[in-house]
Amino acid sequence: MKPHRSFPAMPFLLCLVGLAFCLWVRLSGGQALCLTDGCALFQDFSLAGISLWTAGSAFFGLMLLVCALRLPQFALFLAGLALAADILLMAVMSFTAPCLNCLLVGLLLALTFFALLRETALHKRARRSPLLLLWALFFILSAGGVLRDSTELWSPLPRPETSSVQVFFSPSCRACQTLAEQADALPDAAWFPVAEDARDIWLIRAMSRHLAEGLPLREAIARAHDSLPSLADAPDIMALPEYRFGLLKPGMLLLQFRLWKNRAHVLAAGSDRLPFVEFKGLPSFLRHEAPPSSSAADSTLTPADIPGIDLGVAGFCGGKEQPGNCEDDNSVKKSLPQGGGLIDTSGMAQ
Repeated sequence: MKPHRSFPAMPFLLCLVGLAFCLWVRLSGGQALCLTDGCALFQDFSLAGISLWTAGSAFFGLMLLVCALRLPQFALFLAGLALAADILLMAVMSFTAPCLNCLLVGLLLALTFFALLRETALHKRARRSPLLLLWALFFILSAGGVLRDSTELWSPLPRPETSSVQVFFSPSCRACQTLAEQADALPDAAWFPVAEDARDIWLIRAMSRHLAEGLPLREAIARAHDSLPSLADAPDIMALPEYRFGLLKPGMLLLQFRLWKNRAHVLAAGSDRLPFVEFKGLPSFLRHEAPPSSSAADSTLTPADIPGIDLGVAGFCGGKEQPGNCEDDNSVKKSLPQGGGLIDTSGMAQ
């Protein structure tokens, strides 16, 4: 007489939830839970022409069949293979972008694997499974990436609903101040402050207050500088106790966290210079027809062919503002495009 095999109810239920979730993402795109760019990246991910979500649906469907046949050992083997594949997927996400939907499926896989361990004779080893511990390590790292990417950049200025330009600036950077003077010429831009040292944190705090009063950006920056001791009087603002210990106040700690996020974005983009400008689309000042040429070989459009436009760097500051780290302010102004502002974004391609 064959021994009675119990029905693995919990693994069956988890696989049913996993099947429903994979089908939902496959059919709808899963945008309702998408908090990061990784969701869009892995929505269309395929291996050998097979969608990741199609494979997930097939796996959970197979697991339901195996559980219904009361074959927990075989189901555990399949769950272990899927968990190992999920570890590889999370390793890929660590080098690209984390996907919340993928992590939720991975969590269902891990719970199914754990439940099957307890259903089988291996239940005593459920809490110390090397595969499960390795998966948990990668899951924590990937979950941290989701939290990082879901945190929005911070700006004390109103942000346009569809900004095509993002400007990262420091209030102590002379090149940034020159750019801020042209803020009215960039109505479609979003401005994000970046602190390069402790003095910048206090400058941004004062600047934010003046912006809340309705002052334009350039004037808010000037007022912020006037509200702090001059560099001649206090070269190191951290030497003053009220400024050093003031950074430990809850509001200042929150401000520092927001500024770290902004600075991390600049560094992640591979830049160590300010101001840092990002374009979302084709800048309208590049939409110029090439001049007539005598031959096809000479038809390539170069920066020199665009009248009045210099694509070189007009000026920048790197690191703390010290002699040699910032270009001369006059040379910056002379290098700026003439005639009505820096960049016309009214025709920005979306």
